[in-house]
Amino acid sequence: MPSASFLSYWYLQLPSVLLAALIYLLLIRLAAGPFLSADTVAMRLLAAVTNPVVKTVNAITPRVVPSALVVVFAIVWLLSLRILLHQLLLARRMFG
Repeated sequence: MPSASFLSYWYLQLPSVLLAALIYLLLIRLAAGPFLSADTVAMRLLAAVTNPVVKTVNAITPRVVPSALVVVFAIVWLLSLRILLHQLLLARRMFG
């Protein structure tokens, strides 16, 4: 059963868990890319879930950057967003 602290800050914890799931899916996509063809069901499913994030990062990334590196940049942006979210949680606990 989740603790009272988790339930009281669900509006910060839920996005954090979703960001973590997206980060893990992007890592799987990056690691499985060289071994699985793009036609497999697993890669199509990974691409369908992670393409919105990758396309968003690709829109702000220069065209010179290879697509695999765009996935790495997407992971970095999501990690940064997750750290910011945790900092907000800590600031709320400290000052709220």
